[in-house]
Amino acid sequence: MNHEEIKQQVTEFLTRSLRTKELKDDDNILELGLVHSLFMIQLIMFIEKTFHLELEEEDLDMDNIKTVNDLVVLIERHQQTGAAFQ
Repeated sequence: MNHEEIKQQVTEFLTRSLRTKELKDDDNILELGLVHSLFMIQLIMFIEKTFHLELEEEDLDMDNIKTVNDLVVLIERHQQTGAAFQ
């Protein structure tokens, strides 16, 4: 999956799940007050299932998951290192 496809998947999930019509790539979903703890679990499960990744505890730092762009970077980094599960 290329950069734009990843971004599209992440954006679609966030806008659907957060029930927001517009979400810019650099909008901080934490500062917008759109996120709660249950949603963070759903987000992690979405990333792992959709992109076949196994996220580690250090990946869950809020700086890695606060914007669409941050999430895309996290996913691409895992894809490059081959940190996927079977």
